[in-house]
Amino acid sequence: GLDYPGSADGAKALVGDLLVAADKPAMIGKLKPTKADLEALFDASVVDAMSAHVDKMYASIGEVGAKEGQTEVLFNTATAEDFKADAEPAKKFPGGYARIADKLQPAITWYAWKYVKPGETIGMAYDGLAHVNGRWVWVPKPFRALAPAN
Repeated sequence: GLDYPGSADGAKALVGDLLVAADKPAMIGKLKPTKADLEALFDASVVDAMSAHVDKMYASIGEVGAKEGQTEVLFNTATAEDFKADAEPAKKFPGGYARIADKLQPAITWYAWKYVKPGETIGMAYDGLAHVNGRWVWVPKPFRALAPAN
């Protein structure tokens, strides 16, 4: 795994390094959650769906990047409780998180981030980073695993 502290500072260091990593696919690969990680993040009823989603996402994850000049990182954090309550922190995440809030394990802090130009708030946006089982894992857009059938 990647050796970053399980804190907001650790997350910031990780995504900052990810932006400039010489081998991004290798670094991203170390963030792929195991089944045990998914069980720590999600309700048991959706772990299989999340596992399939993760396999699909990691098969085509490609580059994590920023556009020219996007050198700053903006961070947001929220928990399952925030998503359930539609609290302010949750509003900074894709709306799909609120839809799956009841499938998220309590007390896990989720991270979303954007690479932006200094002074701007619009940029390349990513979400789904969490620290579980002593390591950082990335489940991009987990709500897509549980998209409504229609």
